[in-house]
Amino acid sequence: MRELTIRIRFLTPSLGNQKINDGSGRFVFQRSPDNNIIFLASWHHSNMRLASQLLNRFQSSVTGIHWDINIDGKLREEKWYKNYHRTDSMRARIRYSLHEAFHENQIIGINCIVPNPISDEDFWRLMSKAGQYKGLSPWKPGEFGFYDVVSIRPRRVHRDLDEPEELREYPPAFEPD
Repeated sequence: MRELTIRIRFLTPSLGNQKINDGSGRFVFQRSPDNNIIFLASWHHSNMRLASQLLNRFQSSVTGIHWDINIDGKLREEKWYKNYHRTDSMRARIRYSLHEAFHENQIIGINCIVPNPISDEDFWRLMSKAGQYKGLSPWKPGEFGFYDVVSIRPRRVHRDLDEPEELREYPPAFEPD
């Protein structure tokens, strides 16, 4: 197994699906307790199942891919996307909802652990098929969030050399003068 970072470029916007309870009718991305945008692992699993069936390869191996739900990506300053739709009433008026979005041409990173039977080239093919046919969007996958793969690289973890004291397992002992 190896830990990889996949960079994808959205071809269509990826929209948030969690409604804000402030009466505004806006939708945001789901977030972790430390306020990172998350994409659930089940979405990736579904995409990989579809891609493996399309390629007719790796159907059992894709179940061994483990996904980090935290997304490596920042929203643009203008993060809202207007999603227009018709009402079901007799007048069929055009309405819109505001969604927090990763916009077209925006690049994000996804971290995962890939089993050895799947080579980097094969993983690229799987991710490309998933992006072509299903996409990655919490709001209406298959309509939004189509993407292409920019890169696949070994994951690098950047840690600060000056780690905060509360993260140290055993803080240094106090030594009086």
